[in-house]
Amino acid sequence: MYCEALTLRNKELKASSGKRFLLKAPRDERNDLHLIIKQEDHVVGTLLLHPISEKCVQIKQVAVDSRYQGAGLGKNLLIYAEQVARRFGFYFVFLTGRKQAWGFYEKLGYQTISNDYQEGQLIMRIYKKDLQSPLEQVEKREMKTNG
Repeated sequence: MYCEALTLRNKELKASSGKRFLLKAPRDERNDLHLIIKQEDHVVGTLLLHPISEKCVQIKQVAVDSRYQGAGLGKNLLIYAEQVARRFGFYFVFLTGRKQAWGFYEKLGYQTISNDYQEGQLIMRIYKKDLQSPLEQVEKREMKTNG
């Protein structure tokens, strides 16, 4: 399944970015959590959760097969990734998004935390999302201070 996800990433991400295709698993991904969506025994969506610190995780390499885009699979994959990140104890997530995906991330509650920048042929932007509601944050703070 990993090879199939790698092929999907090459097709949907690397081909349009002008970057070299991945022929094997990058070493820096060995500690990442790899999530996929399958349809009819084929990988049609993938992303990586890459821990940055105890409280922060990066979502990387979000790819959905172009034949399935617009069907809600990407949204479901991101929502699931956020749930997994919460279970692992992460407080917030960030990602870098291509210009054509900005509206998608913003609809899912991601907030811009950078100016636009160019990476190769792509215009990118960094997004962040808190994984805890303000109420959860207050409750945890109260639990710590009131014993």
